[in-house]
Amino acid sequence: MKFESSNVQLAAAEKLQAEATAAIRKRNFNGAIDKLTEAINMQPPILMGLLDTRAALYDKTEKLKLALKDAKTMMGQEKTNPKGYLRAGKVLHRLDKADLAIEVYKLGIKHAEPSDPQLPRLKEILEKAQEKHNKVMRAAAKKVYDPMQVLPLELLEMVLGYLPFQNIVAMQRVSKTWQRVISSNARFWTTLDFSRARKPISKTALKTCINKSKYTLTKAILNRIHNYNDTTLIDMVSICKDLEYMKVMDGLLGNGILHPEVPLEHLECLYLGPTKRAQALSFGKKEACTTLKRLLVNFADLESASVRRLVEMESLVGFLPNLQELQLNKIQISGGRLDMTSLEKLEIFVCRNSGITSGDIRYPSSLKVLDVACTTFAGQNTAENQETLPRLEMLNVTKSNLPKEVLLDLVPPYENQLTHLRIGWANNIRFEDVLENYLGHKSLEGLEELSVEGDYEYTNRSVQALYDLPCLRKLNFSSTSVNGSGVYQLISNGKSRESLKEVIMNGIDRVSSDLVKFAGDRGVRIIQVPEGGREWQLLQGENSGPFLRL
Repeated sequence: MKFESSNVQLAAAEKLQAEATAAIRKRNFNGAIDKLTEAINMQPPILMGLLDTRAALYDKTEKLKLALKDAKTMMGQEKTNPKGYLRAGKVLHRLDKADLAIEVYKLGIKHAEPSDPQLPRLKEILEKAQEKHNKVMRAAAKKVYDPMQVLPLELLEMVLGYLPFQNIVAMQRVSKTWQRVISSNARFWTTLDFSRARKPISKTALKTCINKSKYTLTKAILNRIHNYNDTTLIDMVSICKDLEYMKVMDGLLGNGILHPEVPLEHLECLYLGPTKRAQALSFGKKEACTTLKRLLVNFADLESASVRRLVEMESLVGFLPNLQELQLNKIQISGGRLDMTSLEKLEIFVCRNSGITSGDIRYPSSLKVLDVACTTFAGQNTAENQETLPRLEMLNVTKSNLPKEVLLDLVPPYENQLTHLRIGWANNIRFEDVLENYLGHKSLEGLEELSVEGDYEYTNRSVQALYDLPCLRKLNFSSTSVNGSGVYQLISNGKSRESLKEVIMNGIDRVSSDLVKFAGDRGVRIIQVPEGGREWQLLQGENSGPFLRL
């Protein structure tokens, strides 16, 4: 009975197949698809032929996804029959997926029986498909446009402007076109940055870069220059009239701080060091330089860390009358008097890791930043007629022996604009002095940062004095007697609970994870490094850097 049923099913399917063929002749493709679908649903023995025909009709009527679905059904129905792979490959070509079609052909060859009569055809089609695909890829490669050739120069300048100097130099090696475009455009060479140079920069290399800029340099960072006494550097500063910023990382210009022949008429910022070469800070010029606004000199450690270079401050003040920023590191200032009041535009004065023996010191009233961290003073340190510093915003006396009386003279208790105050490890200034003379008079209401590290008399009770400061953003309680309870109360009750962002508690063991989580939930970051260990040792040298990021 089963055999008879199968014959009846086959006969019915063949009848529907014949009707579909007749519909195809009449170009009634949709009608043919309906007949084939009815026959396929019977799952007759001629299923592969029916699926192949319907897939062909789907292909013809642009129903490519349905055609691919039938081809996949054929591949699953008879894994060794090449017919399904051939149909799938053809449809994939129509879908512009030639690479997938090639993979399908390869899969069909892998599964087909060696004696299958359609196997040679499958191999031939694969070979033709690969050859055609390779031709398309080669043609596409030829049509790849070099951005240096097609992009407008303005757009190139905009893109390359975000790249560091090292990348600009390396990009010249991409192709001759890139080398020509980059080398011929002076705008790509207005900044020279040899800060990451591993080998000495030769005279020829430096001259080449200067020539490529067409003498329009605006910024130069020099490092590992072969010979700092060479006239090429003097020529660079002389010819490049737009040069405003120059940093010499590992040497000085000439034997002293400045070569007498180096013109500074257009430089606005000069950054020298760290260097071991010069033994003193002196100027070989007689005429004043009125354009230089920033001078930063960093002397590196010598064999003896206590050795500092002498500075002729009197000649410096007279030579650079329009300075706005002066930063010095590891120097020695001698003489009975140090008068900087003629520097009427000076806003930033940093003198770190230094020694000042002058007893009669006068600072300009224009100062906004005074940083004397790790600097020792001798004598009174201020002149009798020293004016206050009403514009002072940042004061750093960390590890300094500046007397308390000098602080009160410079920063008036009742009227001041201090936003940053660092008195950590100061020899003569404690938080109690700040409390008595400033906080007690409701002063320092604009204070944003306070560092009292190293003051072991600073306790949780001392923290209460900070409750009324509404602008606090950063606090440093390292190596004090404050514990987690004091910080918890400050975050909970202080007026700064909305502005406070960071509390540093290095060297304090009594900091619980609950406090860290409590603070974090309120937007406050707790930083805590236990005393001892490598990280702690590294923190001890943090004051050797600049007060401001340069």
